[in-house]
Amino acid sequence: RLKDYIASYTLDNKASVAILLALASRIINPPVDIYLVASAKEEVGAIGALYFTQNQTLDALIALEICPLADEYPIKSGIAPVLLSQDNYGVYDEFLNAEIRSAASKANIPLQLAVLDGFGSDASIAMKFGHVSRGACLSFPTQNTHGYEIAHLGAIANCIEILATYCMTIT
Repeated sequence: RLKDYIASYTLDNKASVAILLALASRIINPPVDIYLVASAKEEVGAIGALYFTQNQTLDALIALEICPLADEYPIKSGIAPVLLSQDNYGVYDEFLNAEIRSAASKANIPLQLAVLDGFGSDASIAMKFGHVSRGACLSFPTQNTHGYEIAHLGAIANCIEILATYCMTIT
């Protein structure tokens, strides 16, 4: 821990699992079925996510990811998670993104919006292969991706809040 930040190798996996576990403890009697999935091999073609989405019919898929902090991206470090509009694999679902933005607004949490080139998530890859029609990617800004990654704890906590709000208000 580095004051308000956390640092680790493979923080993308560790923080996302922590978000899922915290979310599981918060969701009580959701209005629809919700699957919290920790998949494997995202970096080599989203193999785990594609297996899951090929074998489970889903209305929507929200990927949890890191968002690289780099000069070429308009992302700022801090408490505000990032909601992607598009990445290298395609455009995310604008209506699902609107629902996530609404959940963030209800939870009074700021969001950063971004388009990333050279990036892909489980959701965008699953959409590209036709496994799901509605995909989104909620992420937390992270320094040193694929190295000793550093992310603000507030952004990780805010991903939990946004997703908890979303999961309890979807119909």
